[in-house]
Amino acid sequence: MSKFSQLTKPILVSDRAEAALKFAESAAGLKDVVEEKIVETETRSTHAPVGYRRLTINLPEKLHKKLRLKAVEQNTTATEIIEKLLNKEISK
Repeated sequence: MSKFSQLTKPILVSDRAEAALKFAESAAGLKDVVEEKIVETETRSTHAPVGYRRLTINLPEKLHKKLRLKAVEQNTTATEIIEKLLNKEISK
């Protein structure tokens, strides 16, 4: 028998599981976790900065290339171009 087949999935004792669930659901617990992660979130490229939400869209390759080129020409980012266009469209 290999050593891997002897491994078991860890479980929480019911009292601990209940306490963990209450902590996870509590506003105070979440506030503490969020405050600790703010600096990390602001510096990691895989997360949106504080106050922002990440959005994934699919674009045709040609349009994506044009967007990137326009951003370089204007010395800005694709995000800033898209944000400006969305604000203009939504405020109509």
